[in-house]
Amino acid sequence: MLVASAGLAALGLGSLDRTAPSKDVLVYADAAACAADGIRPADECRSDYATARAAYPSTAPHYGSSMECEEHHGASHCLPDPNAPPRFVPRMAGFLLGRRASDWVIPEPVYDHRQGHGGHQGNYCTGSGGKISTGSGSHASSATLKPAAAKATQFGGFGSSGKSFSSFGGS
Repeated sequence: MLVASAGLAALGLGSLDRTAPSKDVLVYADAAACAADGIRPADECRSDYATARAAYPSTAPHYGSSMECEEHHGASHCLPDPNAPPRFVPRMAGFLLGRRASDWVIPEPVYDHRQGHGGHQGNYCTGSGGKISTGSGSHASSATLKPAAAKATQFGGFGSSGKSFSSFGGS
C-alpha cells in the first residue's frame, strides 16, 4: 500500500546525475498524478509506476529499528518490513521517471527524507541513497537528484560477521 505525503502529487522536473551528464526527471506520488500533469502519456505513467512499485520491496533502504528509520525519513514515515522482520523500511512517497521514455531513466521509488539529515536540505531520497533536493526545500516543481557517496558497513551476528557496501548519504 502506497502512503504518500500530502502535496507530493507533482514534484516535477529535476536533474539526475549518477555518473553521466544531468538528465531531467519527473517525480510524482502515483500514476494518476503523473497522468494528470500531462507530460507523459497515461499508459507510460501507469507502466512506470508499476515498475517502481515492483522495485520497492527490494530497493527500499532497511533499518534495524523504527527509531533509526525515522531518524533518516521522519516520524511516521516508516513501517515494519513484512519480508524481513524485525527490520523497518521507509514508506514509498512516490516515484521518479524520465521526462521522456527515450531518456532511459529507470523508474524507481522515492522516500521522504528528514529535512537536514546528513547535511541534506531536500525532501526525498532513493533506495540507493541519491538525494532529491527541491530549490525551496519544500514540495516544488523542480528538483535535483544527487548520486550517493558510498561507504562500507560491517555487521555481525550468530557467531559470524560480514561486510556490506552501502551508498546512503553524500554531499
